[in-house]
Amino acid sequence: MKIYKDFKPTPGTCGFTTVATLGTFDGVHIGHRKILKQVKTRAEQTGLHAVVLTFEHHPISVLKPDFSPKLLSTLDEKLIIFEKIGIDAVFILTFTKNIADMTAEQFITEYLKDCLGMSYFIVGYDHSLGKGGTASSKILQEYAQKFNFHLEIVRPITKDGMIVKSSTIRNHVLNERVDLASVLLGEQYSFLGQVVEGRGFGEKIGFPTANIIPKDAGKIIPASGVYGGWIEFEKEKKVAVITIGPRPTFDLKEEIIEIHIPNFEGVLYGKILRVGFVRKLRNVEKFESHLALIKQIKNDIEIFISNPKV
Repeated sequence: MKIYKDFKPTPGTCGFTTVATLGTFDGVHIGHRKILKQVKTRAEQTGLHAVVLTFEHHPISVLKPDFSPKLLSTLDEKLIIFEKIGIDAVFILTFTKNIADMTAEQFITEYLKDCLGMSYFIVGYDHSLGKGGTASSKILQEYAQKFNFHLEIVRPITKDGMIVKSSTIRNHVLNERVDLASVLLGEQYSFLGQVVEGRGFGEKIGFPTANIIPKDAGKIIPASGVYGGWIEFEKEKKVAVITIGPRPTFDLKEEIIEIHIPNFEGVLYGKILRVGFVRKLRNVEKFESHLALIKQIKNDIEIFISNPKV
């Protein structure tokens, strides 16, 4: 898969005819994947190249910085999924106010037709293009006729009667329902983090933990709680119990992320781990004694290991 960073349109830049899609694709959830797979399928059927135009940062961070959402996926994470699906090339745009002010006709002409040689444009049911998002599917169909490309609108995917959207998944993660988020994402929610030196509370009570600092401050971290999940490093995946939030039993109000890996022996300081979530086990709470906390931690581990679904 070819990656074009900081992409700026120049006639003939990519040098081939394409099946294209455009979007932020935050989380690359199962609705996004349906679009991307259709792009790939159509490209195979027509002998064209499957391409994605996406953004370095979420457009809202430029249009309304105060309302910019935390993200489900980093750019690198999105690129990994694009490649797995079989996309041929990804063009990464730095979203600017100049782009925001472009009409749909300008964008289609400069980016999609003159530069990328777009023959098919495949987008979701709610896609809009141009300044203020004024070009909805009906208007895009008019442009398809004017600029001689095929427009395909992909119908939404629903789960439990609700349309799959990035905003819904963000809410699930923030409201402790990582299990529901994972169903809509198509894979278990995770983030990259670095192991840093902690205060050693876990080791003192017989459950050594690794303290984690998220690598990307823009990623959503699940709400405070104790979760069953996993860690992955050096191509190895291990079951883990993840605690997010304060440590009231130790009178620690600071919000921290700790992971305990049952039966693990080794040094993790400084390593970059992927931390994944399966389901929430319980709330963070204050125990009357360290012995009561130890009993609860043992129970957490036993409950999760008996049915980890990692």
